[in-house]
Amino acid sequence: MNYKLSQDRLEGPHGRAFRNRDLPDRPDVAETVVWWVITSPIWHPFWAQYQLLVVRLRQGVPGFPEPVLKFPGATHELIVAALHPEYGPWTPAKVAEAGYVLPYLEPINIAEQFTASDEEMAMLAGLCALGVLNGNLNPETSDAPQAIREYWLTAMVRTLAHMRGEEHAP
Repeated sequence: MNYKLSQDRLEGPHGRAFRNRDLPDRPDVAETVVWWVITSPIWHPFWAQYQLLVVRLRQGVPGFPEPVLKFPGATHELIVAALHPEYGPWTPAKVAEAGYVLPYLEPINIAEQFTASDEEMAMLAGLCALGVLNGNLNPETSDAPQAIREYWLTAMVRTLAHMRGEEHAP
């Protein structure tokens, strides 16, 4: 199956999201494949914005920290982090002004690694953003972190399998 996700803005019943294709040419963002800011107030009472990004896990990239691989052959990591509410709300113009380094809350909500192409991971990130906006993927892990992270991982692995035309377990 061939998927395409070309929009830079997404909307759903539970919020909206935007991405920027023109990230600055700097070492701290050079390994970023795609980067979304999601605004969805249904998930937490004190913050409503999340950063969803995909980074390459290449070794030996000047100016970029060495990746810590969860398994041999991992090529990309998808990360979701709640954005610090004191500095938002984030808009495309405000993000550009801030230099694409946004203050986030810790711990990171979701951090999963995959073996995939840049194109597959960009598509997966967009579909995950849509999942949050449609109420299918909870970006907030404070209530049940292990269960929510397992749900995300299962959904992402199955989605990648669908994108590749592969079979997956039910």
